[in-house]
Amino acid sequence: MDGTKVKESISEGYFGLHDISQGSSFCVHNESLKHGPWIGGKDDWIVITNNRCSMNIVNLITGEKIPLPLLSTIQGVQISESEYLEVHPIGCCSRALRRVVLCQTPSSRSGYLALVLFDDGMLAYTSEGDKTWKLFTHRKAYLGCYHREPLIVMDAILHKGSVIAVDGDGFCYSWDIRYPEEYPMPLATPERVDIEGSVGCIFFLSKSPADELLIIGVHGHCHRARATGRLVVNEHDVLKHIDGVQLHKFEESHGTWERICNIGLGHSLFLGLNYPFYGSWNGIKPNCVYVADMGGNDVLTFALQADGEALIEKHDLPTEQGARLLDGHSMRTPMWFRPTLPSREK
Repeated sequence: MDGTKVKESISEGYFGLHDISQGSSFCVHNESLKHGPWIGGKDDWIVITNNRCSMNIVNLITGEKIPLPLLSTIQGVQISESEYLEVHPIGCCSRALRRVVLCQTPSSRSGYLALVLFDDGMLAYTSEGDKTWKLFTHRKAYLGCYHREPLIVMDAILHKGSVIAVDGDGFCYSWDIRYPEEYPMPLATPERVDIEGSVGCIFFLSKSPADELLIIGVHGHCHRARATGRLVVNEHDVLKHIDGVQLHKFEESHGTWERICNIGLGHSLFLGLNYPFYGSWNGIKPNCVYVADMGGNDVLTFALQADGEALIEKHDLPTEQGARLLDGHSMRTPMWFRPTLPSREK
């Protein structure tokens, strides 16, 4: 999909599954994953696509597959078969499909809800029962052959009926999901403390155990080339050396951000291509931020300290035959998988 030859094991639907709480690894085969890179997920559901950007939500346990609307339902978007995950607007340029944020799965009471992010800032959503993608509106600046969005979305999340997005500079915006055609409301920007040596910062959004909005800034330096061993480009993996992390929670009553050093309730936070989640399990360190596919590593662990610092630990998953595919280079993007009850909630 990215110009890299796809080996037979990937085309047949194999992938590595690693239980970090038990320290064990397995080689898994799933027919639904044939030829399809995954571009998002939540719990035991993942979003897969193909070179025509047709997308399905797949349950890895039950095998259930649910198609998402075609991206061509977005006004001005055309699809053409390509080696890359990209769509073509009216004009001469193309925009790359970056990821799908699966905010709700088909197992939720109201069904699935998904956000799609493109590399030029275009942001849209669809939910169960919809036949189209609905485009979020924000101010456009004309660059070159088509309108390019000034807000390049780094991450997005659904929070209390609003879609919150953060750009590459840490600025946050909020849309009422009922009115995607309206301009977003800007939120305050958290005050970041400079980390010595850091020249860049990448951002994630999440929620705390108390349902508070969180912004996570990972600091680092020395921009890295895009990884050629992945089928999907990860815009959160642009820093070669990682220096630290900072967490802020949003104080709704004051409209401000407060820096925090504790996730709460002994939980840890799990970030990556998956929808963020937190929890506490045997074998998992408390008050840590676990980030998949970061700094050229499969997993980075940030152990939060009371003084605001974080101890960083790198993890690369096993390369033994049958435990990890493709001679130690996973063509699939590492992401967190959390088994849940497969039946629809009542």
